[in-house]
Amino acid sequence: MRATRLFTALTRHTLEQTTRTCFAVDRNRFKFNMSNVASLIDGKIKSKKVMVFSKTYCPFCTKAKKVFDQLLKDGTLSTEDYEVMEIENDPNCEAMQSELEKLTGGRSVPRVFINQKFIGGGDEVVSAHKSGKLVKML
Repeated sequence: MRATRLFTALTRHTLEQTTRTCFAVDRNRFKFNMSNVASLIDGKIKSKKVMVFSKTYCPFCTKAKKVFDQLLKDGTLSTEDYEVMEIENDPNCEAMQSELEKLTGGRSVPRVFINQKFIGGGDEVVSAHKSGKLVKML
């Protein structure tokens, strides 16, 4: 009976130590540098006429992307001028959202930039499209 308790205690201790070590390794594996994240975001915004920072499951992102897909389809926008960056699976997602907050005042997605200017999110894209202002921005 006593040997079983000792074995259980040792096993529990070993598991706790292993878990702590694994989490420490995982955290260190994905360390990021905020200046690298800022450079990445800045580079993306400067390299495309339309840059969208998005998450695949976000309904507002889908709303904005549908508008741009329509503009791609009718030839108003070219694929060379348009990029969507889905950020939810990126290990630096939180850092990206923090950097986007510095640039735009908000962390939510989508964050839509046209000609390096932040224009808003899904509702703003739809509204600008309906009013004809979106095409003029392009």
